[in-house]
Amino acid sequence: MHNTVRDKPLSEMEIDVIGEVMNISMGSAATAMSTILDKKVSITTPVTETTPVEEFEFSFLEPVVGVLIKYIEGIKGSNVLLLKESDLKKILRHLLSMSPDEDLEFDEISMSAICEIMNQMMGSASSAIASFLGTAINISPPQVLDTANSTSVKEIFSLKGDIVVSIKFNLDIEGLVESEFLCVMEPHLVKDIVKMSLGATEMEEIEEMFDSSHVINEPERNVPKPVEVTSYNYKQLGSLENQEETHSENADNLELIMSVPIQITVELGRTKKKIKDIAELSLGNIVELNRQAGDQVDVLANGKIIARGDVVVVDDNYSVRVTEIIKQDERNS
Repeated sequence: MHNTVRDKPLSEMEIDVIGEVMNISMGSAATAMSTILDKKVSITTPVTETTPVEEFEFSFLEPVVGVLIKYIEGIKGSNVLLLKESDLKKILRHLLSMSPDEDLEFDEISMSAICEIMNQMMGSASSAIASFLGTAINISPPQVLDTANSTSVKEIFSLKGDIVVSIKFNLDIEGLVESEFLCVMEPHLVKDIVKMSLGATEMEEIEEMFDSSHVINEPERNVPKPVEVTSYNYKQLGSLENQEETHSENADNLELIMSVPIQITVELGRTKKKIKDIAELSLGNIVELNRQAGDQVDVLANGKIIARGDVVVVDDNYSVRVTEIIKQDERNS
């Protein structure tokens, strides 16, 4: 079904768009990992490349652990994360309260912990993509690959001669890891995300412009134009017509910014548990949070607290009545 689309090379425009979309999604993944590790996490600087499957290699990461994520609703396709084995061991030692020199085996508990970390990360990343695309997206449970060598990756993307899209990210975990990892995607999945980001018709028009001149007209991409700020000098007053044009452009810029989706989350409370305690959870267990019954809940926008409120029920749906707006200086304290 995807053979024709998959064999078609990606344009530079598509490479740029998927880099930006994945940058947004990995920002949410970093927030999720930060919550799990209780450390500042930064995932930045995406570098996107397309490579024939038979030429794809990642020796700079080896020994490597691969994690397979499949999108099963909203968008469909495979995504493989390739991470250094040494980085994952550092993360697991931190979670299991082990010393840096203590030996760590990838046993059943360790594999479960890796899958849970990836589930939280990619769940947040998928939610960010869903908000960006305006559609519901679901993923399958992450699967740790038995071997993450070039052969197994080729088998995942099956057809010989096809290309893979790899996006390299820098990974910085405060005081723990300073490294990089790869996000490898099927080309048809990339194209689907790009089409949904820009709209199929709009994307075709942009590709035609890009192929003919390699210059993209910013308004056609639906990307906000920079707002020009000019110092005011009463001796150099422009004409009323020029001022009106500037106001109109600024209004257009504001309208574009206001259309950017923001993910709103309501947090009832938090708690910290060791992996071994989580592994022992079963039906009927109670997990105690750091909030008293009746306390206000936090309202977060893209992971940043902006307000507090009370939980109420409106038309059989849980809702939050905002009772306090958090000021900027309070958020930073």
